[in-house]
Amino acid sequence: MKVPRLPEVLVTPFHGFAILCGGALVASLLWPDPQIGRPLFLQALVFFQGILSLQVGDVEWGYGPVTAPKRLWRLFFFSLLALALVGPFLLVHRAETGASWFWFALSLLFLAAHGFGWSLVGHGLARVIRSDGLRFMAKYGGLVLAEFLPVVFGLPVSGFTTLVALWEGQKGGWPGLILCLGLGSGGALWWWSKHARS
Repeated sequence: MKVPRLPEVLVTPFHGFAILCGGALVASLLWPDPQIGRPLFLQALVFFQGILSLQVGDVEWGYGPVTAPKRLWRLFFFSLLALALVGPFLLVHRAETGASWFWFALSLLFLAAHGFGWSLVGHGLARVIRSDGLRFMAKYGGLVLAEFLPVVFGLPVSGFTTLVALWEGQKGGWPGLILCLGLGSGGALWWWSKHARS
């Protein structure tokens, strides 16, 4: 498929995402306590990626009518673009933490699925909630609940704990990875079937 062009309205969010992730990496490297500093960058990355992906999905709703495959390709491509943007930061963090290439690859797989899944959520909310204020609360309130509530209840499915566990080669990262892949692919199939009927 043709490589999509990034809409102008998303240029600033992508720049902001890269700057915030770069700042989180610096803070992670300089943090005096490695028990806090090591996961800081990864946890910030997950949260910032969720925010950016919701914005991508929201903007895509206003892009105009396109076929289902093209829409999904655009959402997935922009998710990969965000990941490529912070790729150098991830490589630096891998070198600093000594993560293996296998777990590094699984971490990238999780991030790709995580970003794509939240972009689908952003697109779906833009489709069903027309009020900007209500949609704002639903988007970012939903992100906060989805990422923080599992941590509070000790469930190993939050993006925060999943990415850190995968990065460190722990089996506790598998539930979150499988859930994220399942929700992303299932959401894409559901959206495609619904879009095809409309």
